Amino acid sequence: MKPLILMTARYEQKEYNDVYYDNVSYFRYVKENGGMPVLAPFVTTEEEAQGYAERFDGLLITGGEDADPSLYGEANTDSKDVNPAMDAADILLYHAFREKGKPVLGICRGIQMINIADQGTLYQDLVKQAPSHKEHNQFRLGKRNGKHDYCHDDVFEEGSILYSIYGKKAMVNSFHHQAVKDAAEGFMVSAVSEDGIIEGIEKENVIAVQWHPERLADEGSAALMQYFLKLCSTE
Repeated sequence: MKPLILMTARYEQKEYNDVYYDNVSYFRYVKENGGMPVLAPFVTTEEEAQGYAERFDGLLITGGEDADPSLYGEANTDSKDVNPAMDAADILLYHAFREKGKPVLGICRGIQMINIADQGTLYQDLVKQAPSHKEHNQFRLGKRNGKHDYCHDDVFEEGSILYSIYGKKAMVNSFHHQAVKDAAEGFMVSAVSEDGIIEGIEKENVIAVQWHPERLADEGSAALMQYFLKLCSTE
């Protein structure tokens, strides 16, 4: 049976109807590599999160808006469109799946939420807090940098899962202004951008990346999801 993957929802208030949603690319990414994606509403209690963790084989924490900096002990200076209910739901689900020993994959906001959930910190804005680094939102780099294009190289740590998938170096895309600052205790930093930003962390059956593999049509991106789904199918 194909592994059943719970995907975290995003939220939008509309004039006549509020919406839980996520991008089609995530659904395709899971489905085309052998999984069955299902979107979760915001959970509000540990009991509810544990119920999902019992029924699903793995958790995909997807991209989205900035996290509330109070979660890592900072005032909000440069974080935008913060949604505390979304943050709480992501963290509750993460801990529930971890307690059940089930695999978790984080993408973009996902790596940031995983890092926060385990007491790591973020840069709220790379331009302001780490100005020596390159632009990490490729939409600002001109028309040739669309959502399916590549942006910069990442270097992978030998011995990591990401190294086994991508090798020493690979091109990735980039759509963020926040990033992991201090990796949470217990995580291996398994990918770093060419200008030194942490873009991959992993421990046990948790893998998280800052880029968007679901938007890329390359062997490494497919292999990452296939590896995750294999973990989910053997737990």
